[in-house]
Amino acid sequence: MQPVTAAGHPSPAALPSAVGLDQLSNLRVQRRSATPIFKQIAAQLRREIEQGNLRLGDVMPGEREFADALHVSRMTLRAAVDELVAEGLLMRQRGRGTIVAHVRIHKQAQVMGFMSFSEEMRARGLTPSSRILAFKSEIADASVSAQLDLPVGAQVILLKRVRLANGEPMALERCYLPHARFSQLLQFDLAARSLYDILEREFDTRPTRCEETVEAIALDAPEARALGAKRGDPALLVTRVTRDARGILIEAEQTLYRADRYRMVFIRER
Repeated sequence: MQPVTAAGHPSPAALPSAVGLDQLSNLRVQRRSATPIFKQIAAQLRREIEQGNLRLGDVMPGEREFADALHVSRMTLRAAVDELVAEGLLMRQRGRGTIVAHVRIHKQAQVMGFMSFSEEMRARGLTPSSRILAFKSEIADASVSAQLDLPVGAQVILLKRVRLANGEPMALERCYLPHARFSQLLQFDLAARSLYDILEREFDTRPTRCEETVEAIALDAPEARALGAKRGDPALLVTRVTRDARGILIEAEQTLYRADRYRMVFIRER
């Protein structure tokens, strides 16, 4: 059995494999808890998937041995697995057993600090990549001009791409940057590199503050095709404007996150 690593780049050990019971030895059942045992198991497995400890395509232990290891009945374990199958995180596959079907990401929003998509994925042991749909200069419409504090008709750079983690579509991103400031950006390979990394290293521009709004929407047909989903599936639409260290607007972005693979977590302080 190959161990599952938390490396940010693929390696032989990071390929899908059979999950050994030793990899799930941290799962615990609290029999005096008011939470049903199957719910406890489901919550812990969900966390293992979201943290990247269980990877896409990994095969779960057999039902009998897994239930015995947790000292629960097979019916209880089956109820926990059923819950994750219903969420799309696990899938029963004839001839293979139960496998990890999707990785669901916690997108954590804090009062201070934010990360790029690439940084978020690497922090969870996943490999980020992009599929570029459009990368060009164009004339800004009234909405984009207002978001970037540019005159109507100013040139902007449009970057539209599907964001992937371990090859799985996670988000559809459309971002605009002022062409006058970042005209040389068009020569870089945004399929292989992080936009924020390029801004910092090549343009001496560090994104330091962003303002985001989040709303729930239903995917239309083109959006669903790009994300490998179905028309009408739920998604999270995150609209963001980003500023540099001087407070100047450098990016206006709209990102659609698949709701079955993302959960927003907001941390507030007072």
